[in-house]
Amino acid sequence: MYLSVPLALPINSNPGLAARPKTFNNQKEAAVFLSRFLTELLNHQEILDSAGLEAEQVKSKDGKSMQPMCMAQHYQILRIYRRPGMNNDEQVILDRESSGNHIIVAHHNQFYSVPVRAPDRGRITEDELAQQILTIMETKTDPRTPPVGILTTMKRPAWAKAREELLKSEHNRHNLELLEKCLCVVCIDDDVLPGAFNNPFKKEDRWIGDRDYANVLHHVLHGGGSRHLGANRWFDKTFHAILGKDGMWGMNYEHSAGEGPAIFITFEELTEKVDAMPPPEENTVPSHLPAPEKLEWQLSEQNLNDIRDAMSSFDALVEDLDLCILWFQDYTKEFIKSQKISPDVYIQLALQFTHFRLHGNLVATYESASIRRFALGRVDCIRAASPEVLNWAKAMCQGDPESQSGNQQNNTSDEGTKRHDRIKELFDLAVQRQTTEMNDNINGYGIDNHLMGLRYVAQEAGEPIPDIFTDQAYKLVNHFALSTSQVTSKNDAIIGYGPVVPDGYGCAYNIRSSGFIFSVSAFHSDGRTNATRFAQTLERSLRDMADMLNKVNQR
Repeated sequence: MYLSVPLALPINSNPGLAARPKTFNNQKEAAVFLSRFLTELLNHQEILDSAGLEAEQVKSKDGKSMQPMCMAQHYQILRIYRRPGMNNDEQVILDRESSGNHIIVAHHNQFYSVPVRAPDRGRITEDELAQQILTIMETKTDPRTPPVGILTTMKRPAWAKAREELLKSEHNRHNLELLEKCLCVVCIDDDVLPGAFNNPFKKEDRWIGDRDYANVLHHVLHGGGSRHLGANRWFDKTFHAILGKDGMWGMNYEHSAGEGPAIFITFEELTEKVDAMPPPEENTVPSHLPAPEKLEWQLSEQNLNDIRDAMSSFDALVEDLDLCILWFQDYTKEFIKSQKISPDVYIQLALQFTHFRLHGNLVATYESASIRRFALGRVDCIRAASPEVLNWAKAMCQGDPESQSGNQQNNTSDEGTKRHDRIKELFDLAVQRQTTEMNDNINGYGIDNHLMGLRYVAQEAGEPIPDIFTDQAYKLVNHFALSTSQVTSKNDAIIGYGPVVPDGYGCAYNIRSSGFIFSVSAFHSDGRTNATRFAQTLERSLRDMADMLNKVNQR
């Protein structure tokens, strides 16, 4: 599903997470924080190496017992690298004997290799690691040095071709091997994104200083392009930890290795462990380790042309991204549960209602459904657009002057009551359909994985592709103009991604005890979609849905 997509990874594929900001008085404190986080990541890696991870539990199909979920994603997060290809990318499965023993630190668009295990004595200490990071932070760099990391923002076939040019140098081959086999990439960003990346919707939603939630999500998704921090990344690597100079703390991850819950939960749990630690002691033992290895590149004229092309195309992609954050706090999931409705089902109906209200139609909708109840299970697709939802959305929009399908009506009191009852009946049917759709998918009865399997089996067997896959209807139902995902974090994290089609929306939502955080994305170039307008309409839809339920409940 991922490796055959030729689009650039940032925005189009790699999700981002912005966590609670950190506070540091100086660079040393920041270096200590990173060293502690990496130490906890190494502890986690050793648990994975010993197959010691406790399996997560989920309710069984009958709802009366618990069953373990497949943990394969957790075990492969730190052992997979996505290598670009001309036709399809390659997923490189790393051997723990020869990988994961060093990290890559990105700073000022330069990359440094820091061994975290020494052949003669095992892991280096937390203090030694902090000193290595501090050395990198204090290293002066030439701003004219070509930003090689920007190549990972190219469309995949173009990056594959540029990579072949890089590989002509033995020195570059060594660098690429270090980048592929590292445990993770740590990005130290000595800049913040300007206010142009702020949220145009709610000015009171501040994150820190002059930045807001949209700004920091832009930061972790793409770094602001080549003009800011977009080259201080290596987007092919699964696990990116990102620390900004103002305490911005987040991550970006390559999606083919696993789903958001597995990766984000690991990131948050490790961060919580570090946050609970006491302040570091002032006295540290001097390190006698050699300085981190800076990756020096031997670049041909073609390499430099590729870098310039990558900068231009990436900046255009960044400028096209339309991003808006909605933090809805009028009510919480407890209100939804009091109506005996699944919060996820409710949010999905709100998204459908919003799209209909804005555009007068429903579209093929993707919601990721975890199928980790099954061995090696990843996700299937919950298709939220249904006839039942359409009927309810139409009824809700009757008399809505702002809806593209609204017909103004003058109702008497009795007519109004009947209309409310009818809307509630249609809503109940939509809830039932969406609940069934959700349960069917998480229990293995979805259609998309089975159809994809059929298609690939035909290809591998050398047989003609079945007609269904060339039918216009199949293309239509797989043009996901609304791509959604519930990614609920332990904390009030901002999580998001870009649309998956040029004329679509992306919408990640984090269901919190204090409300719901929505990250809405679109592309300016489409002209019809608009992230701010979608977020504003979604806010109104959520309020109208509560009003609908309260009116019926009060009678």
